[in-house]
Amino acid sequence: MKKRIIIAFTAFIMVFIISGCEDFLDKPIEGQVPLEEVDYTDESRMYEPVAGIYASANANNLHHWANYCMMLFRSDFIFKGAHETDQPVMEDIQDFRYESLRAAWFVDNLWRAHFGLIRDADAALEELELFAKHASDQDLVQQYKAEVRFFRALAYWRMARIYGDIPHYDRLTPAGNLVRAPKKEAVNYVIRELNEIVGHLPSTHPAQLTNKGGVTRWAAYMLLAKAAADIHEYGIMLPAAEAIVQSGVFSLFPDYYNLFKKGGEFSVENIFEMNHTDFGTATGHTSWIDQYYVAHGIKQQGGTRFDGGSFNNGWGFSMPAQKYIDFMEERGEGIRLETSIIYPNTATQEGDSIGRIPADLQALLDRYNAEGRGAAEAFWFKNYLPYSQQTAGRYRYGGFNNVRIFRYAEALLLYAEALIHVNGPGAGDQYINEVRERAGLPPLSGATIDDIIDERAAELEFEWGADRFFDLVRLDRTEELGPNFIKGEHEYYPIPTVQIDLQPGLADPPVSGQFPK
Repeated sequence: MKKRIIIAFTAFIMVFIISGCEDFLDKPIEGQVPLEEVDYTDESRMYEPVAGIYASANANNLHHWANYCMMLFRSDFIFKGAHETDQPVMEDIQDFRYESLRAAWFVDNLWRAHFGLIRDADAALEELELFAKHASDQDLVQQYKAEVRFFRALAYWRMARIYGDIPHYDRLTPAGNLVRAPKKEAVNYVIRELNEIVGHLPSTHPAQLTNKGGVTRWAAYMLLAKAAADIHEYGIMLPAAEAIVQSGVFSLFPDYYNLFKKGGEFSVENIFEMNHTDFGTATGHTSWIDQYYVAHGIKQQGGTRFDGGSFNNGWGFSMPAQKYIDFMEERGEGIRLETSIIYPNTATQEGDSIGRIPADLQALLDRYNAEGRGAAEAFWFKNYLPYSQQTAGRYRYGGFNNVRIFRYAEALLLYAEALIHVNGPGAGDQYINEVRERAGLPPLSGATIDDIIDERAAELEFEWGADRFFDLVRLDRTEELGPNFIKGEHEYYPIPTVQIDLQPGLADPPVSGQFPK
């Protein structure tokens, strides 16, 4: 049986070639997915739709630089940087002036990116269904479907976190009929999906998979725990986090500083990460990282690389608040503060020299401080990849470093939090103290939810999940976000104006029953 392939992947994403036991994440070519006749009885091609979803996720859909701005700038620990006239409307994010954001290109970009991934996942599942009719290994079919469904669930979860009430996408639904569903129903759909797929996913560490870095059941459990936490379903959160902690598959990487550098890629701590290696070659294709690191990297003047060459600047879009530095210093943080913050006119331990803050960025920081906002004259350092670890001839800020999505340290903190919710203060001491021990901090006794919030901030700030804002919202500590945040109004971004113009039903009140049961 042959049929024309219908995978609706975005043009110019990465397509991965599968050959024998080669790592699909390590063999990309760039180009447009061709339409062709596909023999669905050829099981050697069955992984292609799955590889396409990893490509779609990697191609700016899950970590576009502007999407990261939207996630980060609502934290009380981060300011919009760059300079006064660079994307000035992004300042409205940190002040919760949402009305001006309705027509902002980046608010629509995030919407399109995530629903684009959902659309691609639906198409891939249709393709897998056609292969399944002829496949001899139905367990493998279920695994492949589970990997695709994980990415679809991840996209829906992020959309519900960011926009609140969201629609269920179905390509058979006319645009004019598309309406939103209540957020809780969307998150419950994510939870049902994850419960259905977790048993079909591999139970090994992702670095041990044939397709290195693929989705495992532990990634599904992490997403399940985080989704359940968002809607206060602690009876679901607890066993999901416990499954990871009790699995014996993961442990804390002993060197927090290098965890985020090349030595920490696919480490014992990483539950799920997106691979963006440049394969150690100065030319040719890369696993498309785009501007994720560059946009939020150090913007300085006068510094040099370890070899005396020109320092490859970032754009400086994210700048730390003095509140964050004070918070970390008051806690007695050592290695976590050293990993997260570096000051102008200093050198890294690898020999890169950081110069001064350029005049245009300094002018913006000066204005913030004249307004009493408390911007620090320091740089975020956590996503810094030393130039000595980058491929010669291919230097760029952040290099082609993997993006860490889920880490075991967060699994420990989720487990500790769930135990406290269910059993009361002190029930999670063992697990929060494992995280603190690596950081060189003394153990806590009788740890509370407030301790969990602080520990999560110290451990996870400035990472992909941008969890600080979401933690303060879900745990009702929004007074930390300042006087401009109004409960009941600012938890979610507005639906983009362009999407309402295309699908007017999105402006209507949410309607129950949109998500499949």
